[in-house]
Amino acid sequence: MTAVLVPYDGSKLSRDALEFACERFPEAELTALFVVDTSVTHQPEQYVGVKLGDIYEKREAEGEEILAEAEELADGFDVQLSTVLEQGRPSKVILEYVTEHEIDHVVIGSHSQDLIERFFVGSVAERIVERIPVPVTIIR
Repeated sequence: MTAVLVPYDGSKLSRDALEFACERFPEAELTALFVVDTSVTHQPEQYVGVKLGDIYEKREAEGEEILAEAEELADGFDVQLSTVLEQGRPSKVILEYVTEHEIDHVVIGSHSQDLIERFFVGSVAERIVERIPVPVTIIR
């Protein structure tokens, strides 16, 4: 059975990527992966006076909600979806997940919802395409 990974952050492009994967690979072993980015503190103005660990816990809770939305989306296509929440640098976590779980194909949005991070460090999709050992479909 084909194993397909969809990095999922709840953005419109990640939803489009998941919809594409559900339509294109309905019989595949589909996994949505949310990565709590521990390399960059997202929206620090929201967390003044809060410990970094608390920020990551809040992002994990948000990630769980986002993955629940992914499951609902997949249910609408009558497709089985596994969800995974990890911590780390998104591109590194995705690459490791692909290798460790024998993923055959990745479907990813061309950029995440964090436009500031994209401006400064490039998109996760760009970094993945450069190094990934399996076919990648990028949704624009």
